[in-house]
Amino acid sequence: MELIQAMARGGHEQLVAIQHKQTGLRAWIAVHHTQRGPAYGGIRVWSYRNESEAALDALRLAQTMTYKCVLAGIPGGGAKTVVLEDHILDRRAAVHELGRRIQAMNGIYRSGPDAGFDENDLRHLSETTEYAAAFHPGRLRPAAEATSEGAASGIVAALRHLDCPDLKGIRIAIQGLGAVGSSLARRLIEQGAEVIGADPRAAACEKASRLGVRLVDPSEILRMDADVLAPCALGGILHELSIQRLQCRIVAGVANNILASSSLAGILHERGVLFIPDFVLNAGALIEGAGLELTGRTDLSHKVRGIGDTVAKLLVTADETGQTTLGAAIFMGEEVLQKEARSREQKMTPTQA
Repeated sequence: MELIQAMARGGHEQLVAIQHKQTGLRAWIAVHHTQRGPAYGGIRVWSYRNESEAALDALRLAQTMTYKCVLAGIPGGGAKTVVLEDHILDRRAAVHELGRRIQAMNGIYRSGPDAGFDENDLRHLSETTEYAAAFHPGRLRPAAEATSEGAASGIVAALRHLDCPDLKGIRIAIQGLGAVGSSLARRLIEQGAEVIGADPRAAACEKASRLGVRLVDPSEILRMDADVLAPCALGGILHELSIQRLQCRIVAGVANNILASSSLAGILHERGVLFIPDFVLNAGALIEGAGLELTGRTDLSHKVRGIGDTVAKLLVTADETGQTTLGAAIFMGEEVLQKEARSREQKMTPTQA
């Protein structure tokens, strides 16, 4: 694998390899863009087939985080850490060591949670680095609440694009009823939607049922006849086989990387399914965490709800350019980045006499 070539293709700035024998920590930190501010990105603890797969995942996720920051109006870029889960010997000590490595990067990278990295990990990380961007105990509401508020606003915007004025009578299927999924369900039900949900965990299902969610078997959720499918669990759930089962009008990417391949955005487009990319829809927690750090403000709900405006603009752009919604989102992000790059170049060019 040619790592530097992969970095050059994606425009990445750094790829840091970490190995710590005593704790079993093996990780990659990918930094995509720091020219517009610090790089934000979560820590993913995952079982990878090999270190090359982990490195490429870090690079891909870091680039996506840059687009997420740009489209969310955050003055920063993207980064991502991936930790090879199968090698960890002492989890707390490994997280402490990772925190020390992040601290040594002097603030260019602001970390947070991602798949496989829980609240305990985040607390332990904050013991060795001040750059645990999402750890603000007592100052911000839970990240799931911010994520679900932004996602709900985006779903409403997508429905309006299809001439549905509100959520009354709309059927929404939620895959995954954890912190984000249950919070999203509550918000949607409060606005008049009918919510169908599935989760393999009994406790999550019991909580969702009390909210008014109609439960179905997890094997059935992707094929439910619904206006909106909102995956809120792990990524990669839409692939060549599962995508053929869909009976929805909108796929709202609340979980990260729900498409197993970016090419599937084209298949959804061909089938007439409106796809809202996850890095547009699930930026609520990033907006609040980065906003607190940058401004000191804790009430940023109006910014989070602005995700709906971003989704509306994205859908108009996709229609006008004839692109998929994924292509249009990347186009919008790149347009901002290129404009900023030209501005920086002009400032660096000496004035001609």
